[in-house]
Amino acid sequence: MEVLVLGGYGAMAQATVRDLLESPGVERVGIGGRSLGKAKAFAERLKDDRAIPRGVDARDGTSLSRELGDWDLVINSAWYDLNVPIMKAAIEAGIHYVDLGGLYHQTLEQLKLDADAKDAGVTCLLGTGSTPGTMNVMGMYGASQLDRIHRVLLRSSGAVVSGGRPDAFVPPYAIRTILDEFSLDAPILREGQIRFVPALTGLERSEFPPPVGVVEGYYTIHSELATMPRTLGKGVKEMDFIVAFPPPFAQAIATLVRLGLANREEIDIDGTRVRPFEVTATVIDRLPKPAEPEMDVDIQRCIVIGERMGRPVTLRYEAVTGPHPRWQLGGGVVDTGVPPSIAAQWMLQGKIKARGTVPPEMAFDPLPYFRELNARGRGILVTEHDEEGQRRLG
Repeated sequence: MEVLVLGGYGAMAQATVRDLLESPGVERVGIGGRSLGKAKAFAERLKDDRAIPRGVDARDGTSLSRELGDWDLVINSAWYDLNVPIMKAAIEAGIHYVDLGGLYHQTLEQLKLDADAKDAGVTCLLGTGSTPGTMNVMGMYGASQLDRIHRVLLRSSGAVVSGGRPDAFVPPYAIRTILDEFSLDAPILREGQIRFVPALTGLERSEFPPPVGVVEGYYTIHSELATMPRTLGKGVKEMDFIVAFPPPFAQAIATLVRLGLANREEIDIDGTRVRPFEVTATVIDRLPKPAEPEMDVDIQRCIVIGERMGRPVTLRYEAVTGPHPRWQLGGGVVDTGVPPSIAAQWMLQGKIKARGTVPPEMAFDPLPYFRELNARGRGILVTEHDEEGQRRLG
């Protein structure tokens, strides 16, 4: 198996690349990105000859197509705005494709390429991280346990348990994605139809297992709503995604959005055209990082409410991920970065046979997938909760 990871020296790819290198049958892992220097630096830290740094610009179609021809599969860990061109290039190259999500609208555009992917005989697996990703698979497993579904509640939170610095501003994942989540209208399902509501509305207080505890969350745009209402079926009428960030971080991002600093429209500053969004994201990306990286516990929760044999049933699924001690990566990186590695291996091993554009809930057999999440020290534990108690699924 030879796998190229684009954005291969980025935050989430830190787990993806390591997991691939620790998996049997993986012969080469490409660490791809615009900065060959950063790719080389990461490869050197890994101390594994199978880690191959590659200078490739995903915005340059010629460079991208030439590079993809050397690999069996590409994992796209770059910014979601590049999903469509990277996926098109993978289809043209005749190789399988995995990404971490398209923040709803990009996912819808990718789904339109289903026939192209099928004609090429490839699988394009969309939104395969933690959420979207494991969240979708938990939802599909819950749906399989019920005769009818009324509501599906998708919830996400986490807490830093060590490292970092109290005065440091450290986004848990790509700041460009976070700025969009805080500013774009959020899709929700009501009465069986998708409608859009302003970001950061729908305030909800909920309690997560320690160390997270009681948190306040709100609607944000997310990819799950692009596929799950259709794939889960069974009459589902309501579905929404709510995330709870630490209050100081959420307040800081909300302030940037309110001041117009997340606006993508160009403005003129003394004859220079700039996009506030790009300036803000670039400045934040260049902020100094704490000497000790933040180690967090990440929790994804999916609640499926419906009926079984005419009786009301509520099923709650939770994927809890702590820091990876050997990799020295936080839970939020591990639970996002490991699933695309699993997906790549399963596709190349023939365990995922579907062709075309496929969401994770339609690609993975849930119970083997949950077991794989917790295999070999990965530490992503999925549990099911109902009126009879709690069961470990992974």
